[in-house]
Amino acid sequence: MKKPSKAKKPCRIRITERDLEILNFINDFGFCEMPQLERRFGLKKPKSYMLINRLIKVGLVKHERLFYGRHGLYRLTKKGAQHTELPPLAKVVLGNYRHDIRLIEVYLKLRTLYPEARWISERKLKREKYCDGVGKRGHLPDGMLIFPDGKEVAIEVELTAKDKNRVERILKWYAGKLDIKEVWYYCLPSIVVYMQKKAARMPFVKVVGLDELIDMT
Repeated sequence: MKKPSKAKKPCRIRITERDLEILNFINDFGFCEMPQLERRFGLKKPKSYMLINRLIKVGLVKHERLFYGRHGLYRLTKKGAQHTELPPLAKVVLGNYRHDIRLIEVYLKLRTLYPEARWISERKLKREKYCDGVGKRGHLPDGMLIFPDGKEVAIEVELTAKDKNRVERILKWYAGKLDIKEVWYYCLPSIVVYMQKKAARMPFVKVVGLDELIDMT
């Protein structure tokens, strides 16, 4: 007679401060790839994979492959998101993928250039906007830098030229937001001149080519 199989004990680990930082970083943007994790936390292989696989093993992170020839994506499970301030990203929108990856790269570079500034992601801005019950319609930047003196800088990443009227509406919205002192647009080289012309009369708007900020390879 077969002996009844023993139920597997749930795998438990002690969640470290670094684990929490990794979970919060991933969920701030909804997802990320291994190169961004390695840059953000100064990790090298194989340690980077050991850390993330440990979090996958206990059900806090999941790994997905969406594109052939690219790194897989990491995002949080419901269990993992319980250790952060945000819900897990339900799914990766393929149409936004290139933009979202560039945004993480912009954040990582800005974090190096302005270590004193605090970053607020679009996901957190969205939560703060709707959780306070205001529910006002308006534009949300891709992220915000808050400097120690209270200066707020909106960050925008543009990979395509938006419709003229839409760009003008967004810039007009920024012009009316007195708490936002500057807007920094990081654009593909092909649309830098287009955006510079649109913002020509707005000195608080800075338009920079992505290739000037990050390695485009």
